[in-house]
Amino acid sequence: MTEAELRALARRYPVTISADPDEGYVAIIPDWPRVYTNGRTPEEALANAYEAIELAVEGVVERKAVLPQPQRIAA
Repeated sequence: MTEAELRALARRYPVTISADPDEGYVAIIPDWPRVYTNGRTPEEALANAYEAIELAVEGVVERKAVLPQPQRIAA
């Protein structure tokens, strides 16, 4: 998988950003229950979330396991 493919795949997963008084902003990825991160701003938290998803995807691919399907985001 190329870096561009990995980046595009990571962005298909929805990310929830919420304010946290101690952490700034927390990013949770519902399709990846063990993957979460934070950032000082919502934008930083989102960028960190995509990076965390990319790392998680790489691990799944290396193990030749099945990737979770991205949830649809309700309109």
